[in-house]
Formats: sequence, structure tokens, C-alpha cells
Amino acid sequence: MAAALAACAQTVPRPTPITQAPTLAPSAPTRPDDGVLRVGLLLPLTGGSAALGEAMQRAAQMAVFDTGTQVELLPRDTGDNPATAGEAARSVIAQGADIILGPLFSKSISPVAQQARAAGINVVAFSTDTAQAGGNVFLLSFLPQQAIDRIVGYGASQGMRRYALLAPRSAYGQLVSRALTEAAVKYSVEAPVIELYDSKLSDPTELQQKLQATQVDAVIVADVGNRLSVVAPMLGYSGITAKLMGTGQWDDPQVNRQSYLAGAWYAAPDPSRRADFESRYAQQFGGPPPRLATLAYDSVALTASLASQPAAGSNPFNTTALQDPNGFVGIDGIFRFGPNGLVQRGLAVLQAEPSGPTVVESAPDSFSGAAF
Repeated sequence: MAAALAACAQTVPRPTPITQAPTLAPSAPTRPDDGVLRVGLLLPLTGGSAALGEAMQRAAQMAVFDTGTQVELLPRDTGDNPATAGEAARSVIAQGADIILGPLFSKSISPVAQQARAAGINVVAFSTDTAQAGGNVFLLSFLPQQAIDRIVGYGASQGMRRYALLAPRSAYGQLVSRALTEAAVKYSVEAPVIELYDSKLSDPTELQQKLQATQVDAVIVADVGNRLSVVAPMLGYSGITAKLMGTGQWDDPQVNRQSYLAGAWYAAPDPSRRADFESRYAQQFGGPPPRLATLAYDSVALTASLASQPAAGSNPFNTTALQDPNGFVGIDGIFRFGPNGLVQRGLAVLQAEPSGPTVVESAPDSFSGAAF
């Protein structure tokens, strides 16, 4: 059996047997009583993100094949429109969906969750908008807050006490700023120096001068693309010796192999775990999968794991099962859902290199003893 199958279908340890049905709205429609578990899959198959949605659907279908699960996948197109997403949810529920995977976009979660709540089923969505989590909505995504927490925690263990953050002046920049401030308190390091810059930044001189006047052990650059290529090299040629760090945005070969990032640290899933999946995907579909394809794969593998041990008369995808504190293992490593519906991941600390990232500190292999 493929290595990716073993990684995805395993649990650490397996979830406890399900003992109760979902505690959601009681007005669930009657689903087919044929013993088949049905999984709705809502993705943007048309519109501006159609290529990504199609790739995620392929990954989900690979997971069905790899795990040998007997669940029936019900794919539907959400497009770029929340109303379309709501209709897609209504459609899979009418066909007897026992859980919904997706949607991808934050704005589409509410109409999907509303339909699912009325049907008494849960939603595992792929958005990073933490405000959407809770109730019957669980987010299986890569949360930037957790990457910041992991890299600061590791840095603190190495004696780094003073951090600076360079990030765009945007909602994302504000989010990582709050995350760094919270991590500094958690790991008892100094209050961070935070510098937000204009999204059209082309000249880093002002940032350079500010950093040169600040004594820090590490500089976290929360950016990618053209701005990263402007900001990151500035640290080296300005004589700043602080350790360069990044966020989960760097978990992309096009980013972390840039020569100006060589030696920088960032937190992300261990890429070696998904290598087999990426190789098989490329062989089947003629090119590498987008980074988010693993979310679709792991979500289906999650349903396969839970479907393998249902309690009599119970939906195996109920809240108790999804919130198993022991968690699950996917091709992006261990993960579990907290009471707030947010995913918690075991991340590795990686070092960017032109030949590909290397592991500085391995990701944990279980949540044993770890509190939410």
C-alpha cells in the first residue's frame, strides 16, 4: 500500500469509538438507510480559482482510492459565490451527505454551515479565517498563528529573546503581529519590535535604518513574492546579523529555495511526509499539485479513518469523533480539532536552502500530554 495511505489512514492512537450522535439541530432530513456513508466535497470548480479547486478534487479522489474507503464522495462546485456554495451544500445534503468537506473561501462558509446545521451534520472547511470556526464548523487549514508560535518557541529554546517582525500593512500583517505578541508572552521573551510597511514597498531603506537601530536576535519576515525579494536581502547587506525567520507562507518550493533565504528558519509541515503524494500526483496528472491539495487529501483520509469504526446507529463524523484529543495523522503530519473548531498541527522547524528545505527540529509525532 502506498506510503501516503499509511500516513493518512493512521491515527495517534485511533479515535475512541463514537458513542453519541451529533448534538446539532434536530431537524435533519431523512438520509438514505442503505449503509453508505456520503461525503460532500465543496470546491471552486469554476471561476478564478477553478484550477486550484480541480486539483484539490483530484487529491480527494486519490485519497478515496488510497484508503480503500467505502464512503461515497459527492463533489459540487461552489464557484466564487457564497450563494452558489449554499446551493451546493443543499444539493449534497439532499443526497444524504453525512459530512461536508469545504468550502475553500471564508465568505462561503456561513451559507454552507447554515445548511449543514439544519441537517445535523458537520463541516470541515479549508479557510484560514478563524472567525468562521466553531459550532458545526471545523477548519482544516494552515493557520499562520501556529507557525509563528512554533518558530518563536523554537527560537526561545535556542536562547533568542528579542524578535522583530516585518510584515505588510494589511489584515494578514495585523494577524501575524498579534500572533507574535501572544507568542512573546507565552515564551517569556521581550515584547517584539513590529514594523509594518506599505504593500507597494520598493525601497527598504527606512526599514533598514530602523532595524539597524534595534538590537534583536531574530527578524521574522511575514511576506512572499516581490516584497520578500526586496526585504529579505536587505538584512544581509545592511550588516544585520539577526537570524532570518519566516512563516508558513514560505512552505513553497518557489519561495524557500531562493538564494537570499539560505539558512533562514520557518515552521511548516515536514515536506518529506508529502513527497510520495506529490510524486504520484505529478505522475497521474502531469504536474506537481498546488500546496493546498494536501488539505483535500487529508480531509478525505480523515473521513475514511472515522468511517472505519462507526458506532451502531451513529454518524461517525460527529463532533465527539472529530474532536478526539489524540488526533489524526495525515500527509501533513499530526493534527486535531480543538473545542473552538480550529485545527492544531504538529509542525517542524525547517531551514531554507537552494536545494530544498532541511529539518532543523522534527515535528512531534503525537499529541501525548499536549493540552489544547
